[in-house]
Amino acid sequence: MVLLPAMISIVLAGCINNGDRGADAGQASGLRPEEASGSPAYLMAYFRSGPNQTQMDLRLHYAFSRDGLHWYELNDNKAVWKTSVGGGIIRDPFLSKGPDGSYHLVHTMNSSAGSVHKGKQLGYAKSNDLITFTNAKAINVMENFPNSTNVWAPEWNWDAATSRYMVHWSSTLDSKVADNNRIYKAYTTDWETFTPAELLFDPGYSVIDSHIASHEGKYYQFFKDENLRPMRNRFAVSDQLDGGYGDTSPQITPNVTEAVETLKLTGQQKWYLYYDYWADGKFGIKESNDMIHWSSELPKSSYRFPFQRRHATFLPITEEELSKLIQHFSVVARYGKEETGPLQFDGKKTDVRFTESKISDPFALRTVSMRVNAKGVRKTQVLYDEGEAGSGLAIKLENGQLKASVAEGGVQAAVSAEFKQTGVWRHVAVVFAEGAFKLYLDGQLVNETTAGFTKVGVRDKQGGLGRRFSEDAFGDKGDGAYFEGMLDAVTIYNTPLQDADVRFLFHHPGNK
Repeated sequence: MVLLPAMISIVLAGCINNGDRGADAGQASGLRPEEASGSPAYLMAYFRSGPNQTQMDLRLHYAFSRDGLHWYELNDNKAVWKTSVGGGIIRDPFLSKGPDGSYHLVHTMNSSAGSVHKGKQLGYAKSNDLITFTNAKAINVMENFPNSTNVWAPEWNWDAATSRYMVHWSSTLDSKVADNNRIYKAYTTDWETFTPAELLFDPGYSVIDSHIASHEGKYYQFFKDENLRPMRNRFAVSDQLDGGYGDTSPQITPNVTEAVETLKLTGQQKWYLYYDYWADGKFGIKESNDMIHWSSELPKSSYRFPFQRRHATFLPITEEELSKLIQHFSVVARYGKEETGPLQFDGKKTDVRFTESKISDPFALRTVSMRVNAKGVRKTQVLYDEGEAGSGLAIKLENGQLKASVAEGGVQAAVSAEFKQTGVWRHVAVVFAEGAFKLYLDGQLVNETTAGFTKVGVRDKQGGLGRRFSEDAFGDKGDGAYFEGMLDAVTIYNTPLQDADVRFLFHHPGNK
């Protein structure tokens, strides 16, 4: 049976993520039980800069993870959205899903120097799909404090007791510089009208970067203590969301860190604590089973973050939401169209040539996914040819085997698996992630290896589908090795799909 591609809309799960992001997993994640137990998915929202706030890109960026430790950038680490307010500035983005089913973004923004609103506003926008944002605006949360200097690092929590959002942030009063901050709060039910700002947390010294999570009826407010030098982070505990924070902890993060955020792992009694070494341009992570006792900083080898990420939010999302983000932001090229059906190859002279120049750009992260229906598997048949033995990636069928090779500087890494079925559709995916090289067949990881390089350089030779164009990444030469059969949904991504992402593609053949 020929499996035709279908351009379908992905229906987002209609479950609600409690705005109190520290709530227990099933309530806070918005995931269906079967997803929560099998394929957790997480999103990281951040802005970018280098050490000491150099090379700043003050817009919204995304990365995704399946384990909360290894985060891979979407959209090639370029911005996914820019606000129309506050000079387009997005710093310290906080993003979470409300009980209305929409995602609400709040962020630090800029007001013009001469504006009467300077030092009183935070930025806001709303999204139903994490792709399109609407209602971008500046909210004057400190309007009743005319002597406010700044509004920094806003976040929000859903207050179930009063059925409203509690927004909180740091501000300094009666100063030309933001050097004596306290945490303030305001409430809203509709993101249109807000209660007057009032004090939420004042430990008697300057504090910023308020983040509140909950566990077993307790609320934990994490913050940067600016009284200590070098500055670092602590937390205070309360029985209620909207005040009463005391029992302040000792230092919980290393020196010169800020912007603590937490993520509860779906289906586990475990939290990760993320923090920003802002002067060094790196992140650190600790873990806990009770929100109180935190481990030593995890070794750098145990996690990965996008380049130049800063002050991030971490949140669970559904499998469908993640797939839609990947399809929207991280597709380099796609071949096979609904209108014309699968790509047909006669084994003699037909091919499809790559036309997008960006396919040949250097890459450290790459996924190639396709559906293959072969008429025979004995002779050498090249399915995918990109580059050559010097720098390249290729996939072929040969003597009952599916084989893939990636090459750089004359060094090759190869993976293979048995492939003997003909006349049926099978899903093939190859993933390269900074040296890790994996081969998937019908949604399952079937072979993997580690290359002796982490990046593939420019490929300046003609590439394409259905044959070898000159020399391929296996080192084979000559025009030929034509494929006979059909290919469909051939998609090149600039991010490395994880095991669960590949399974999702296999089980959702219309996901294009």
